[in-house]
Amino acid sequence: MKNYEIKLEVTGAMTQVPDSQKLFGALVYLFAETYGDEKATALTKSILNKKTHLALSNVMPEGYLPVPQDYLIDKLSENSNEELDLKKVRSAIKMRSYIKSGKLQSVLDNPEKCESIYPYVKQQNLQQLRASIDSLRYDLPELDTRLYSVPTVDLCEVSQDKDDKGQNWAVKNFCFYLQADDRAFCSDFLNLLQSAAEENLELILGKRASQGLNRFRVKGITEQKLPTLGSDNYINTGMLLPDHIDFQASSMRLFTSERRPFEMMGGWSEDSPKYYISYLAQGSIIAAPEGAEKAGKSIQSPFNSRSIVFGNAFLYPIILRERQV
Repeated sequence: MKNYEIKLEVTGAMTQVPDSQKLFGALVYLFAETYGDEKATALTKSILNKKTHLALSNVMPEGYLPVPQDYLIDKLSENSNEELDLKKVRSAIKMRSYIKSGKLQSVLDNPEKCESIYPYVKQQNLQQLRASIDSLRYDLPELDTRLYSVPTVDLCEVSQDKDDKGQNWAVKNFCFYLQADDRAFCSDFLNLLQSAAEENLELILGKRASQGLNRFRVKGITEQKLPTLGSDNYINTGMLLPDHIDFQASSMRLFTSERRPFEMMGGWSEDSPKYYISYLAQGSIIAAPEGAEKAGKSIQSPFNSRSIVFGNAFLYPIILRERQV
């Protein structure tokens, strides 16, 4: 099993941070364009039947991992210290959506250290004001211009300067992680991503792409070595449909979302019937005694018998220890 980091650069605003299921849909569409519909269908069927292992993370700031906020807050409550300002520490944890991968184990060992971790990335939900010029669209000069707002998400890196005041920098460089076996389908998938990086290919990873939103350029792909810890515990970095995991030993956060089929010309279809599905969200702590490869699964798509709902999230190995007080 090999692991890869694919670097991305965002070219505009985002309405949301693309998750692994959306990412998989866009990549399979690209796969079909390159190798044909029949081979793309065979790939998804092979993943569905677990003959091919392919796992993806959500899109994340480059060099960062998601903070397991629920797990850390629970650990603080279980091991309360009278001298610790719990409210302040909880606030610091909630502000940190992502921290550097090298800092993750330290925070897992001692959650109260979270408030001293810099740099970190925080996520903010914003509104972007836009104008619809109907007079041009319908060639009727008397029509008024309409103003409307589009919900967007902003990721800012917060660093610490000499005066202990945080400085914010908009995140432009992103990445996602891919885990794959050595079967032919995965080799084709990797070749596709390598070509995309060489061509600076643009990926559409959300709606309103025609307005310049949710567009990313592929900048590079490199093989990564994950820590060898001998542990059954992982932090979830994608949208996981659980299969072989220990639910009681895991710390899980549910994420329920509306799924719609992906169409390249129009992005995510607005006319399809609504379908909701619950995943284990990024930042969940997963206990997988049978290994990361068996922790997730995919299911048949309700929209198309040739498609799947992808649920194989990329799991990053961690060690869970008693707090060092």
